[in-house]
Amino acid sequence: MKFAKLSLAAIMAMGISAFATDIKVDGDVKVYYGTTDADYNDGITRVSPTTGDMFGQKNSYGDAAVRVGMTAENMPAGLTGRLSMTYLTTMGLEGRLVNGVWAGLSEDTQLDGIWFDEMNLKGTVFDKTTVIAGRQYLDTPMVFSEKWNIAKNSYDAAVVVDQHIEKTALVAAWVWRSNINGSLTVANGDGSFNDGFDTFGDNGAYAFGAVTSLIPYTTAQAWYYSVDSVADAYWLQADIKPTIGEDMNLEIGGQFAGTLVADSTYKALGIPSSGQDDATAWAIKAGIDFAGARISAAYSSTDKGNLGFANVGGDQSKLYTEAWWNYGYVSAPDTDAYNVTAEYSWADVADFGAYYTHTEFNGNDGEAFLNGGITNNLSKDDEMDEFTLTASKSFGAFDASIAYIYTDADNLNWKDKNGNGQRDKNENGDSFNTLQVYLTYNF
Repeated sequence: MKFAKLSLAAIMAMGISAFATDIKVDGDVKVYYGTTDADYNDGITRVSPTTGDMFGQKNSYGDAAVRVGMTAENMPAGLTGRLSMTYLTTMGLEGRLVNGVWAGLSEDTQLDGIWFDEMNLKGTVFDKTTVIAGRQYLDTPMVFSEKWNIAKNSYDAAVVVDQHIEKTALVAAWVWRSNINGSLTVANGDGSFNDGFDTFGDNGAYAFGAVTSLIPYTTAQAWYYSVDSVADAYWLQADIKPTIGEDMNLEIGGQFAGTLVADSTYKALGIPSSGQDDATAWAIKAGIDFAGARISAAYSSTDKGNLGFANVGGDQSKLYTEAWWNYGYVSAPDTDAYNVTAEYSWADVADFGAYYTHTEFNGNDGEAFLNGGITNNLSKDDEMDEFTLTASKSFGAFDASIAYIYTDADNLNWKDKNGNGQRDKNENGDSFNTLQVYLTYNF
């Protein structure tokens, strides 16, 4: 008896082929590698324990991921279906060539996993009103899918987008769950990945937004968020890109945001709500884009408060000053930051980038704040400097990138003098270097 071997894409296609006349298959295969010369195990450098030996097993981390997706158009009632599955694997390299992973870390165990990252239906209602329901990627200022890792986090959500107003999109969304997991982006629950999708608050999160380009050269947006029993937040932003010459554009932008922690959150944590602070943030950016080059500078400032401005449940922020790799600093309360970016696309050679970010954490009145993560070990007057160089090149369906990152953060790469996992507040961490390689095949 002969058995026919079916690819994953073919198996997925069989399930919906009877309901659609146009099926498009897409996907990618990724292999990511990183290594660092950090000396101390501070829980941040993605490997444990560290030895200071760049390219050594104990100072390196790696993963591979395969994603297969399908879009089914012309389904009954004019619906479009989207299905995507990701398989993450260490390829058995842990304990041999690497000691850590990019995603899927469950305590000290590196596990393979497979999960659906997209599974949704999209349809048009009332001519210019679109509804997307199911598991999907999102991109809003404070609830978004982070793309820096080998796998992106996605959301179980229902999103309505109305475009009856010219050059304007009105958005309403209910977000129920996500597999976002802070510095690891994708959660894997107890190791199965199927259990990695957790709810937002008690009843999910709500988001309402308006994005318009009615003003010439300008994109303006306003958002309001409510994470039930946790916090509310708002985000205002305007970006202006006027043309000032042939192949030359200015970039000017402004952001203003606020977070308001619910009293029930303080109660659940045993913190008196009286005297606790909500927080606001503002940022400005100016730059120029010309002849394949882009140069910009940005400044941001957040005031004292009990919640920062990072992606809900994640690490990155949409502030103009966000670092290339060390997330969580610019978005922390009571922090000033600036960023300088220079990018150049050299035709037929490669795309190059240079990024510098500096942050100063001012103490937040000595109070801890609720977003935790990398900021837990911050103390008054801590600073972070990051300088990153990147080079990227596409070879047909293959994309290759390399990144060098220099990090000098007071709360990173510190020695545990007391053996209790706590940083000695009188000692700042040492600077360290990181090298990363990103390889992707698209199909």
